[in-house]
Amino acid sequence: MKRILAAAALATLAGAAAAPAPLAQPVAQTAAQTPASRSLNVAYVISGKGLEAGEFLYGVKFEGGAYEATARRRMTGLVGALVGDAQNYSYAARGKVTPRGLDPDAYRHQGGKRNRLVEVDFTSAAPVTTATPVMSMGDPPATAAQRAGTIDQVTAIASLIAADGDPCNRTVPVLMDGRSRFDFVFTPAGRVAVNTRAYRGQAIRCSVAFRPIAGFPDPQEPATLTFLFARTANGLYAPLRIEMPTDIEQIGVAVLEAKSFTAS
Repeated sequence: MKRILAAAALATLAGAAAAPAPLAQPVAQTAAQTPASRSLNVAYVISGKGLEAGEFLYGVKFEGGAYEATARRRMTGLVGALVGDAQNYSYAARGKVTPRGLDPDAYRHQGGKRNRLVEVDFTSAAPVTTATPVMSMGDPPATAAQRAGTIDQVTAIASLIAADGDPCNRTVPVLMDGRSRFDFVFTPAGRVAVNTRAYRGQAIRCSVAFRPIAGFPDPQEPATLTFLFARTANGLYAPLRIEMPTDIEQIGVAVLEAKSFTAS
């Protein structure tokens, strides 16, 4: 089954999660001068098969030449009752802001059936993953060459939020959960009018190809996702809506829709 989770759900998205934020207002589509410190907090509702299934909270702060991002996913309602804590996770990542983009130093997540702690050190040529308790590294596992130059799923979201130019014109090499290697290939898909609890105005739409490479515990197939972004007053891009397949049978295709966000 596909393992793309609201982190990357993004899943995709340990540590303290971003708190729900007040309702955001429409903003101009032109960016202001980039300040030294910028942040974005987003609260999402997760739904699938017409049912509200959980919440996903994501926050990132850029300051100087560094960034820190945290996220938390919690299943609620009927899905939460059925799966318990098995799909609840917390995430964190930190690293540097470089002319080439975001360069992670460390990633961690914790949760699931066994409350497994996974930590990834990105400071060597190929990221090194440590898991307690230990986990399979996939079949086949990603090679050192395939892991080199990748970023984690929490940083992947941050890289889109802080995109210099069109967020829909890039390929993002992801090492999800410290083992699953894939590319997200973003292409522009026009603009759409949005009128939701979080935002009213024009949004940028991306068509996203999921291209599995290695390190998955289950067989994978290519898939297409959809992202919507709104440009905020501080020049960041707020992800408004993400549609992606999950490995949660009760949800199927997950829809993450922002119910609120703040940019400062």
